Amino acid sequence: MNDTDIDIVITWVDGSDPDWKKEKVRALKAEGKIDKSAATEVRYRDWDNLQYIFRGIERFMPWVKKIHFVTWGHLPHWLDIDAPKLHIVKHSDFIPKKYLPTFNSNTIELNLHRIPGLSEKFINFNDDMFVIKETRPRDFFEKGLPKDMACISPQPIQRSVIANIELNNLKLINAHFSRDNVIASKEKWFRPFLYGQYALRTILFLQFSSIIGIFEPHIPFSYLRSVINEVWEKEYEELDHTCLHKFRTVEDVNEWLFRSWQLMLGEFEPRQSNFGKLIAASDIDKVQKAIFNSPYKMICINDDEHIVDFESTRSKVNAILECLLPNKSRFEK
Repeated sequence: MNDTDIDIVITWVDGSDPDWKKEKVRALKAEGKIDKSAATEVRYRDWDNLQYIFRGIERFMPWVKKIHFVTWGHLPHWLDIDAPKLHIVKHSDFIPKKYLPTFNSNTIELNLHRIPGLSEKFINFNDDMFVIKETRPRDFFEKGLPKDMACISPQPIQRSVIANIELNNLKLINAHFSRDNVIASKEKWFRPFLYGQYALRTILFLQFSSIIGIFEPHIPFSYLRSVINEVWEKEYEELDHTCLHKFRTVEDVNEWLFRSWQLMLGEFEPRQSNFGKLIAASDIDKVQKAIFNSPYKMICINDDEHIVDFESTRSKVNAILECLLPNKSRFEK
């Protein structure tokens, strides 16, 4: 195995599928009271731009070995299921039966390492993450290790599910690691020419006795299956507890725990901070600038529950993506 044996995982849901919606309603009734943000339609609505993820991968990441497309069971009407490099994976193909059905993205992503045939080295895409410039395998893995940016940064304390999830991740990180682990890998954490201002954050906040937060850029992350297996072995009860939740809760952990674990182990190689960027879908000007006038190779166009006119915003975002990637990929009929 070498640094070209790299797979991609894409997780996707069609929130308009009537059978899926019926199963979701049944799960909601069985689950009882849940946080409203965990089941809102915003979390599942379709932006109708998944094809641009595949087009971007084909054009800018042609070296990828295989794409594992993870779905509840429904498929986009345009997808060529016989396309080379494509592996369609249903939840039931890899998620343990006791966790199904699930409408919790954390459950899905915590179990990705179980996908049959998945490479030891893989990159996890959400369905709002796009490749916008040419990439090479060493942008994601080098010397057999994931490429990433390491930065100690205070965890925001907010009244939200995701803020609680990040705090839960930190509890486990601090149970197994300390600032000594950062210092032991200081040549990877203290890289001002790569990380810029983020390196200063690490210097400032490493003075605390515990790890008070790890910056999450919210772009596709590179993972080693072996590290994920290690986390499951050492924190099975916590991960199992999350996976039993049909919808995400304030008690969950998420896949960022795996990334933080890799960083704390020193099992990564440094990557520049401007490799990718999270951008709100409602900020059309920033989306356009990021795609056509920025150093970013990847962006996450993040849905926003405060979008007033969803149809108009979706149309504008997709027009920009169409301008960048107008040609069909081999994954389309």
